[in-house]
Amino acid sequence: MPESAARHEIRIRVTGTNNPQQDIDDLRAWLEREPWLNRREHSWEQRPRPAGTADGTDGAEPADMAVGVDDLILVIVGAVATELTKGLGIALREWLRRRKEERAEGEAPAVDVGADGQVQAVGESPEPGSPAHGSGSTGED
Repeated sequence: MPESAARHEIRIRVTGTNNPQQDIDDLRAWLEREPWLNRREHSWEQRPRPAGTADGTDGAEPADMAVGVDDLILVIVGAVATELTKGLGIALREWLRRRKEERAEGEAPAVDVGADGQVQAVGESPEPGSPAHGSGSTGED
């Protein structure tokens, strides 16, 4: 890997489940199947959640059933293109939709994603016109 290659980290946090570590492992396997990811040099890390985000819920949702679960960090080498961010958003929403279908009683699965220590919830259906929706202006209109 060239020393000048940019290294980007995307933090992914799974909350509201009985076994978040298993969900992190499942999500990682789910994302590894994605062609947009396989075409890029990447690696995975797990790191503790930053202080003050132990359950990731701000009290609005059920807290995690497990304590001490790490965030999953996707490390991309090179430019992070629109294809990657759009593909990641779609893949995370689909995984979350399927996980909610399989949830156990008392679970409220959620996924947060972001960079630079800032994460936000992944919605199941993004707002029309937003870049995540895919219907926004692309410059090709």
